[in-house]
Amino acid sequence: MSSDDKKLKWFREARFGLFIHWGIYSVPAQGEWAMFYNDWDYNYYDAFKERFNPLKFDPAYWAELAWNAGMRYVVFTTKHHDGFCMYDSKFTDYKITNTPYKKDITAELVKAFRAKGLKIGLYHSLVDWRHEDFIPDPEHPLWKRGERDFKNRDLAKYREYLYNQVRQLLTEYGKIDLLFFDYTSKHKTSAEWDAEKMLELVYSLQPEIIVNDRLTYEKTSKVWDYCTPEVTVPNSQVKIDGVEYDWETCMTMNGHWGYCAQDKGFKSPQTILEALIKCSSLNGNLLLNIGPDALGQIPPGSVNIMENLSEWMKINSESVHGTEKSSHTPPRGMVYTQKGKTLYLHLFSPPMGDVILPELNGKIKNISLLADNSDVPMITHWGTELLDKKEIRIRPPTSIPPMSVLKISLK
Repeated sequence: MSSDDKKLKWFREARFGLFIHWGIYSVPAQGEWAMFYNDWDYNYYDAFKERFNPLKFDPAYWAELAWNAGMRYVVFTTKHHDGFCMYDSKFTDYKITNTPYKKDITAELVKAFRAKGLKIGLYHSLVDWRHEDFIPDPEHPLWKRGERDFKNRDLAKYREYLYNQVRQLLTEYGKIDLLFFDYTSKHKTSAEWDAEKMLELVYSLQPEIIVNDRLTYEKTSKVWDYCTPEVTVPNSQVKIDGVEYDWETCMTMNGHWGYCAQDKGFKSPQTILEALIKCSSLNGNLLLNIGPDALGQIPPGSVNIMENLSEWMKINSESVHGTEKSSHTPPRGMVYTQKGKTLYLHLFSPPMGDVILPELNGKIKNISLLADNSDVPMITHWGTELLDKKEIRIRPPTSIPPMSVLKISLK
């Protein structure tokens, strides 16, 4: 096993993680880009800091909810593009400990999730709309407002600030398993962060950590451990220049990352489960986001989804955790995940009748319904005259609920 394989072993086994977008943008409750889209000036936006007091924050409950839903790691936004730090940064006063809440939310969250057994990931924005030496681009509020003269800004000073923040996060919060940088836009290059030097720092402080691919947009040099397609499930395992990489897609439960009070358009639990299963079937992970409100409450729509996922995971978690892409072709409209000599056939809808498995005739020991271990018979006494010789007909119950799983043990 290579060193990369050793580092990524837990990530591949987890398959499912919780993303948390939370900051002072939860006060106006219009999403994490509210400052940009509303053209708010700094003074107006900064005032939200004085109103941020999440007294209902219960990290132990959050961790319990995540674990029960089958999530095995968390990625928390320590700083988003607005520059506000959700930890007790030594390098700015623009931070959670200078709000009415006063406490270090990152420290509280990391402690609770680690105690529950989840791996710890930290999100940190490379972008900083508030820092006086960050060089704006078209995705910066000042650029949107028409400003173009930034010659007095010193990128080296911003880079020092960025490195100092990363160094603190990786030395004061225990073992960090994953670092999610966000993001090098098409208007910038990895040279602005000196990506190779940043990785050297990260690995020197946390040798077993894995880092995502967003230190670079151009992807001309490998400065990542895994890739991050966003809000989509790729058609195949992620490749760059023909090389396959571990990957994770992040997705929202509704239409926003940060809390948006008006957004009630939550996806169905089945839609989310299908995405998770498809990711797992392509050697990928799903990082599913919640956006807590300003009081520290997870929106009811998100709680409902998590509780529905929990019910499914009680029965079917083995068909996701520790699985990988199968070398076998599933029936049309269905998906395989695989673990050793065990195939898991995911039936997104109850079958109309018998199901024909390609390639598996003579290769199966037994088939059962994962929900109750009941036998699923192979039909060999009739209906074989039009089958390919490698196909086998099976008969799952037509009364099973959507998202049922068949466990197929191979010889």
